[in-house]
Amino acid sequence: MIEWRSIENDEVHARLVEAIEKPESAYLWDPAYTIEFTPRVLPLVYGDGRALFTLATINQRPAYWVIRGCSTWGCDMDRGDATGPGFGELTDDILTDLEEQFGSGRCGYQGESLFYPKDERHCDCEECQDDYVASWPEVDGYGGCSWSRSDWPPGFEVKANPLSWCGNLLAVASDSSPNPLQEQIANVGKEGE
Repeated sequence: MIEWRSIENDEVHARLVEAIEKPESAYLWDPAYTIEFTPRVLPLVYGDGRALFTLATINQRPAYWVIRGCSTWGCDMDRGDATGPGFGELTDDILTDLEEQFGSGRCGYQGESLFYPKDERHCDCEECQDDYVASWPEVDGYGGCSWSRSDWPPGFEVKANPLSWCGNLLAVASDSSPNPLQEQIANVGKEGE
């Protein structure tokens, strides 16, 4: 279980929701299959909440949720010296939190998809026999998920992420310390000078 905190009275979170939760059109492989959706921000904050990640389930791509995670968490393309766990290690718990916040699009008996109409479901449980059809942002976590770091939207004070070339971090008052990754980038090509 990942520790999280409530977003109650969190002005940063409210601004993030306002910036992110806007209708989008996107497709995965073929423009003929473009979908309309509104990305959703998980209403929980993990750790210090300074890093943003996107998470999309395999069955719901390209629709995605935005997760406020800890700046210590690693991600697959990072340098490898994160002091916290890797995001991939946390996805089961995060998917559970997403289901608790937005609902599950799977029946609780056989895991049948509730995104299909009743006559296309192959389960006799009460949920599957109901006429209800699930819709975004309910979660269909069957088959896994994909994730990545994400930059904060314009309008937030940020700093470069010392672990990664992508996915900046929300700045805090104590961020006057030098950033080793920024220093490395600034010194590229200057080794022989």
